[in-house]
Amino acid sequence: MNAPDLNNYDLIIVNSSGGKDSSCALFEVCRIADLQSFPKENIIISHQCLGKMEWKGTKELVLQQAEFFGIKNIQVTKRRTKEGYEENLLEYVERRGKFPSNKQRFCTSDFKRAPGQRVMTSAAKNLGDCKVLYVFGFRSEESPYRAKKQPIVVNELLSTQKRTVYDWLPIHDWSTKKVWDTIKLNKIPYHFAYELGMPRLSCVFCIFSPKDALVLAGKHNPELLDEYVEVETRIGHSFKNNLSIASIKNLIESGYEPTKIENWTM
Repeated sequence: MNAPDLNNYDLIIVNSSGGKDSSCALFEVCRIADLQSFPKENIIISHQCLGKMEWKGTKELVLQQAEFFGIKNIQVTKRRTKEGYEENLLEYVERRGKFPSNKQRFCTSDFKRAPGQRVMTSAAKNLGDCKVLYVFGFRSEESPYRAKKQPIVVNELLSTQKRTVYDWLPIHDWSTKKVWDTIKLNKIPYHFAYELGMPRLSCVFCIFSPKDALVLAGKHNPELLDEYVEVETRIGHSFKNNLSIASIKNLIESGYEPTKIENWTM
């Protein structure tokens, strides 16, 4: 893919989950920045932390990756209520009385998109008229929805009279094989969850995860699994339409062993 001229932009913000795709997006940004002599002090890594809802060590991995790539500006944010209270996903689920779904993905909008936008707004507010590259690790292989995305496009929602924000997907055309080849060849730090067999580093218990991925996650996060079961019981709403989180715990207790886990679409 033809890379944009980074020096046409005042600021680059790389949204990082710590996962394989965002780490490769960061790799590409830094590789191109070195080729084009773009100053790394104008690159920010933004991690929208999910607290105990994300795999243990994720935030620390994001910091490790930042050090690996020589990025010093790392912004870690969490969802805040209107009163300024940091509310985790399970607390939010219990307050709403339902888990997120494909049609109501508040896990993404409220816990990732909104905190990430705060970072962008804060970083750009003192730049005056500016252009911002807003980077994601989305790939066309991941889902039909992401396949339709353009590699670089103006973000009309985040742009204002003074700032123009461009969403950039530097690895949009990469295959999963290329992602892992790049990670291994360049010794990019990655999360142990992949070694366990998880194809994604999202929430520990993602509503899009197949049954076997939830079982694997539950085996390695039993205390968090218990919390999900308790919330599911209290609100009387199933984790997924056709699958309760309690049934995942039952499978684990019965000795069920997950098979090879295929990736899931987001």
